[in-house]
Amino acid sequence: MPRTLRLAAIAGLGLAFLWFFPLFRIVPIKPAAAESAAFDAQTVAAEVWKNQIPAAVDGAADLRDVSRAIRQNPAAATNRFGRSVGVGVAYYFVHGSGRIVAKERNYLRVAVDGADQEVVSIRIGPVFGNAIRDGCGLFDVNDFSGLEQFNELSAALNAHVDTDVTSTLRTEAEEGAVIRFAGCATAPESLAERGEPILIIIPVEAEML
Repeated sequence: MPRTLRLAAIAGLGLAFLWFFPLFRIVPIKPAAAESAAFDAQTVAAEVWKNQIPAAVDGAADLRDVSRAIRQNPAAATNRFGRSVGVGVAYYFVHGSGRIVAKERNYLRVAVDGADQEVVSIRIGPVFGNAIRDGCGLFDVNDFSGLEQFNELSAALNAHVDTDVTSTLRTEAEEGAVIRFAGCATAPESLAERGEPILIIIPVEAEML
């Protein structure tokens, strides 16, 4: 066989091999995009806010027990009452009541009933971060297809806090009033002095008494 024909035959066999066994394949991203588009954070958050969070409040820790444990041993308090998410981040899900001792632009300072000189802050300003999503203990990042969905859910839950809870507190809460509440707080990095807020709580429920 002439050399030219041999080269052509080898080239043809090579092309045929690559056709059936390509070195790489192009994978379309449309299915992933469709899955992302199918996730509606607002719808999921609305269902969770209406049905799951009120039920979860029944299992929230008593703020008096949590604050006492923090004063005694912050690390042990986190192990007992906290929910850890990632490295070095922990949240408390608590309920309690107390008297409003100060109303600031973004916070209510509340003296906790039944806790000697203990004060917490309840946020009434804009809500950011993941305290509600991660503190209530209802979600696992592995249940979501990606962090984008997980973060969208967090933002949608924060919007419910502002619309349904903190907007009312901004207009109705007054110094001297008694408030009953439940919410999520980040575990403190250091202890506060007596009379200073030991926790900053993002409320999921609040009622003026």
